[in-house]
Amino acid sequence: MSKVALAIKYRPTDWDSIIEQDEIKTILKNQVDTNTVKSAYLFCGPAGDGKTTTARIFANAINKGEGLPIELDAASNNSVEDIRNLIDEAKTKPLEGDYKIFIIDECHMITTQGWNAFLKTLEEPPATAIFIMCTTDPQKIPATILSRVQRYNFSKISMKGIVDRLTHILASENMPQPEDGVAYIAKLAEGGMRDAISMMDKCLSFSDYLTLENVVNCLGTIDYGTMFNLTNFIFDTNLKGAIGVIEDIYNSGKDIKLFVKQYLVFLLDIRKYFIGCDWSYIQMPSLDDYKSWLNSCGDYEKSKTLEILKAVTTLNSDIKYSSYPKADIEVVLMRLIDNDRTE
Repeated sequence: MSKVALAIKYRPTDWDSIIEQDEIKTILKNQVDTNTVKSAYLFCGPAGDGKTTTARIFANAINKGEGLPIELDAASNNSVEDIRNLIDEAKTKPLEGDYKIFIIDECHMITTQGWNAFLKTLEEPPATAIFIMCTTDPQKIPATILSRVQRYNFSKISMKGIVDRLTHILASENMPQPEDGVAYIAKLAEGGMRDAISMMDKCLSFSDYLTLENVVNCLGTIDYGTMFNLTNFIFDTNLKGAIGVIEDIYNSGKDIKLFVKQYLVFLLDIRKYFIGCDWSYIQMPSLDDYKSWLNSCGDYEKSKTLEILKAVTTLNSDIKYSSYPKADIEVVLMRLIDNDRTE
């Protein structure tokens, strides 16, 4: 029997289990309590911040636990015909509960013709229909629609909120863990609770004990060893070694453009550390070897990393549409290293 994913097993089912979004929860609960629920809502915000989950809990509260909301994924059901079917469904009375509630996910994917068909229904909604639309991209929604819904802007979940939730899940699974591994997962999630839980689930398949090192090895978000090696070769003006790093990445079949983006983030982390930023501002895991490397850098290395950062920032833009990015990277390395050799 397959194991239930933690993100599904621990999906919030009541107001108290929704992480943060306190102002939104308060308003929605008050509307239910005072019987002032509106006919159309728009929940906006980054992925994994609880929009769809909140919509389900809100729908359940409106109908006092009777009946289920009708969910539509607009990413794959966005045509004018799909919307007309929804409108026809909305005109019929609910079999259970007081309202027929529709949750429309990724609503920004609805076509222009679909929105036009939907507009009249939003202007004059059926008395027993409520529409809750969720989106990560509200700027794609027509102004005529935005003016006819009650909009709520969801925020990214704080790192503390994610850490607390992950810790709660682990405790519920009788799997207490070291704090550093859980904190790093929360940092990588960048405010997305669903992503954080999914990453933790993956890491637990790799090892039952989420040390920072195990999390880094499992997720493989950035090959920090390769980043440090490349930077050392540049410091040492070792062009052959630097070119060898790029050759190895290319021959391994990895996306060379993605590597440049990751290297840019790596260099940004280094510069943040050098200007005294707290480690919480840095995506790099706080392994002792990494801290030791950073602390060993002198004035030349600190100055050079700024030069590398500027060059890689330009490179990252230039190779976006390049048909041969490997050559572009090698040219930048030659300039960075040859400049030091000729000084």
